[in-house]
Amino acid sequence: MPRSPHRKAEPRRARRNSFGNIIATGTSTHPRFSIRWYEGSARRRRSGFKSKTDAAEALARVRAGLSDGTLIEKRRAGIAFDEVGKSWLKLHSKPSLRSHSLNQLNFDAHVEPYFKDTPLAAVTPERILRFRAHLQSKTRAAGKDEKGKPKRVALSPATVNVVLALVRSILKYAVTNGHLASAPTDRIGRGNLMLPVEKPKLAPPVEKPEDVGRLLAEIRNIGEETYRPGMLPLFAFLVYSGARKGEALGLRWPDVDFKGQIVTIRRSYNGTTKNGQHRTVPIPPEMVQILKEHKLADPWNGGPQLLVFPNDSGEMWSKNARLSEVLWLACDRCNLPRIRVHDLRHCYAAFYLMSGGNLYDLQKNLGHHSAAFTGEIYGHLSADHRIREAARVSYPAPPDSTLVPSIVGGKH
Repeated sequence: MPRSPHRKAEPRRARRNSFGNIIATGTSTHPRFSIRWYEGSARRRRSGFKSKTDAAEALARVRAGLSDGTLIEKRRAGIAFDEVGKSWLKLHSKPSLRSHSLNQLNFDAHVEPYFKDTPLAAVTPERILRFRAHLQSKTRAAGKDEKGKPKRVALSPATVNVVLALVRSILKYAVTNGHLASAPTDRIGRGNLMLPVEKPKLAPPVEKPEDVGRLLAEIRNIGEETYRPGMLPLFAFLVYSGARKGEALGLRWPDVDFKGQIVTIRRSYNGTTKNGQHRTVPIPPEMVQILKEHKLADPWNGGPQLLVFPNDSGEMWSKNARLSEVLWLACDRCNLPRIRVHDLRHCYAAFYLMSGGNLYDLQKNLGHHSAAFTGEIYGHLSADHRIREAARVSYPAPPDSTLVPSIVGGKH
């Protein structure tokens, strides 16, 4: 019976579907089939099956993979390495790391051209070791030779290690985001991945503690001559705490505990510290007194940010502040070799150890991740100190005999 045009249409009965559908897309002579299924609200499709049986088996595998999670894991591992690397640079390196410009440079020059759109699942330990060999075979421009022709040299082991560390950080980022179950660099191990780099033990930039005292005295004189009284407290803090320049310039008065004789390093300039963590550093009574006098004499009272060491305008020093000019002038007046501002951190570490401080405490004061790293980088003791310490070893000779018998002209 025909339905009345005024009769309300009955609602269509909901059709119960299975997990997915098999769709015939070919012809009778050239049959082809596709499968279609839903993952949440997203509809997915795969085509190119020659028989309905093949399509049904593929659909069953998809269903099983979704139920046990293997399909999602495989799909995440299929994301391209360069895509994850660009995400790491944008979301982690740029907002959080001071080395971002170097990371971007190494990624563009070495990492992306090699890995490109390689799926993460294909970045195996073997492929990473091949990448290391590739870096060792690369060269860079190094000026010109004696004949004026462009000169090229191999990348140094330190440069290769920096690039490998970048790859390791990107892969760990992929693990954090669930693209990989584990980083292939972790399966290699840091000791097996990185190239050995010889780091010679250097003498302290300033050989004697009294020379540091003379430097500070000259810096005070320079400050009085140039009407910059804040120069002495700043440089004194660097040699008494071992803080980096940016950490000193970012120090706030609430971070200074006069009673407890301790400062808390929370930032470098306006950003995070080098390792992104806070640390406390004890300071001696001499430094406490210098800071108390400095706070009373500060015409800016720290400025809006309550800075301990503001610039001549009461604001934060820029990263390009040429503090080294003051230090060099003081070195010239003291007849000492010119040193960098960062060398004052080396002085602190060396004299701390030579005064009887232990390596573990020094590691905490400097903010390093391990005492072994501190000893490797800053364990440079002066020759005079080592000679004096050698006298600690003494072996008294037995009575009526010599300690070392002569072997000249006799049997032994």
